[in-house]
Amino acid sequence: EKKWITNGVFADYFTVAVRTGGPGMGGVSLLMIERGPGVTTRQMQCMGVWASGTSYISFENCKVPVENLIGEENEGFKYIMFNFNQERLSFCAQANRFSRVCYEEAFKYAMKRKTFGKRLIDHPVIRMKLAEMARQIEANWAWNEQICYQMKTMTWMEAAMKLAGPIALCKVQQSKTFEFCAREAAQVFGGLSYSRGGQGEKVERLYRGGRAYAIPGGSEEIMLDLGMRQAIKQAEQQQKDKQQQKGKAKL
Repeated sequence: EKKWITNGVFADYFTVAVRTGGPGMGGVSLLMIERGPGVTTRQMQCMGVWASGTSYISFENCKVPVENLIGEENEGFKYIMFNFNQERLSFCAQANRFSRVCYEEAFKYAMKRKTFGKRLIDHPVIRMKLAEMARQIEANWAWNEQICYQMKTMTWMEAAMKLAGPIALCKVQQSKTFEFCAREAAQVFGGLSYSRGGQGEKVERLYRGGRAYAIPGGSEEIMLDLGMRQAIKQAEQQQKDKQQQKGKAKL
């Protein structure tokens, strides 16, 4: 059984990590299981991102052909780890785009809504909110671009080793900014952002969806710890390499 499977209610095929060997990461394989007898799915009622079809899946006495093994037997955990960078980077791109949508919607509304005889945009406190949103969005976008460039120019193995930490930290930055922008945009819209539909519809929906970027794909707490552990690991390796080079130079 497994929860939180995106698009599970729509899928005809499932990539599943199963225990095929001994304990630990060395005993896990990836199988492709087709929807059929023994496979049941039901949609979970989540706070946001309703269209994602997030599902609870049960497998009971499923028969899987040998040829449905993905890759090598007992190598599945390694395949899963290799995919995390791409998955988390996609979260970064989505969160940055949604942050920008919150800003755009709030900016357009502030340009036309009037209070006390002035447009919202003419109030310093509203301009400050928009400025805080804009500066974070643009900085985050630049970080996304930097990581994408590194992934494109590095070898696949080098990117897998060196970018796990930066991508983890970037994901935290993006999700925190997304939730910040959703809240500030809701403040600009006022009561309109609290009702479904109407002018504040996008902001209301994105406000609920922010949690889907702060938790799935690695929670913010796990990502922050991963970023630091990767930095320590690389620093220790660099120290080791320098000591080895010094030893060779003495010889």
